[in-house]
Amino acid sequence: MSTLEYREVPPEDYPEFARYTSVAYDGEDERALALLNAPGLHRARGVYRDGRLVTVGLLYAFQVQTGGAVAPCGGVGSVATPPEHRRQGGVERLLRGMADELRAEGTPFCTLGAFKESFYGRYGWATCLERRVLSGSPRLFAPFRARQQGAWERVGTEAIPELDAIYSGALRARFGPLARHPEWWKHRVLHGWDGKLQYIYLWRDDAGAARAYVLFRFRSSPAGRVLECREAVALDPMARAQIFALFASHEDQSEEVRFAGPSDAPVQMLLPDPLECKMEAGPMLRLVDVAGALAALRYPGDAHGRLAIAVADDWLPHNHGVFELEVAEGR
Repeated sequence: MSTLEYREVPPEDYPEFARYTSVAYDGEDERALALLNAPGLHRARGVYRDGRLVTVGLLYAFQVQTGGAVAPCGGVGSVATPPEHRRQGGVERLLRGMADELRAEGTPFCTLGAFKESFYGRYGWATCLERRVLSGSPRLFAPFRARQQGAWERVGTEAIPELDAIYSGALRARFGPLARHPEWWKHRVLHGWDGKLQYIYLWRDDAGAARAYVLFRFRSSPAGRVLECREAVALDPMARAQIFALFASHEDQSEEVRFAGPSDAPVQMLLPDPLECKMEAGPMLRLVDVAGALAALRYPGDAHGRLAIAVADDWLPHNHGVFELEVAEGR
């Protein structure tokens, strides 16, 4: 069998790239091509056999939050192989090429959203975050109407700096959330994959400070209209109460509210009756450079000492071995 070559996908191959991803993700060629051409942080990468494009993917340059600091992190997305080229090693070659490229430029982490966790698990990616998906009638949030303060306002892309400040502040102590670039906000968060802008509402307190936001749409279901949140983020308990009051205000417009939150968010303890709840796996993460990842993390300022760590990695040989971690003054 001929050699698989990993390389950048040139613009003249973008239409074929878009065709592959539209088939894989049940979309439209035009929308996939528009996303490919949109400004942002992605790089088009592909695997070629005898000059023919057989597997595609996007490689992103992210910053990931690591509990008070940020570190460079690659992102893998839009991986697709058409049916006639599947099970011929294209995806593994793509992932390996991306991992090598990230390591060469000093990026120790790589994240992705998996269609099937076990598929990427064979190459060393593992789930690094979980979230709760909660749903219930807007009537369940009625007690929070009495705590309404400040005001909600509908905003657009001009509010990205304020939205990002809330997002970053609410998640600053966690490991895993991405530090979002303005273009990522604009093209990947505020606009869905279908290109439609969501309802974006920002809550300001009585002093005018922005402290919470909700991104949502309405959709139809057999049980009735659903207010479905892509994100509902608050800086503090009072701001979170305003989100719940907003949900309660939709009692006459929807039968159900659905939103997600961190796995340890104390939502159920705040309500008189529990919501329906299920756990969902979040993004997967891989260390493409063990030494670089350990050096990129931050440690408690009073921690000091040395630790030897044996790592087994049969896919990236440079990670296979014993590493000594020395910590002092938080580094």
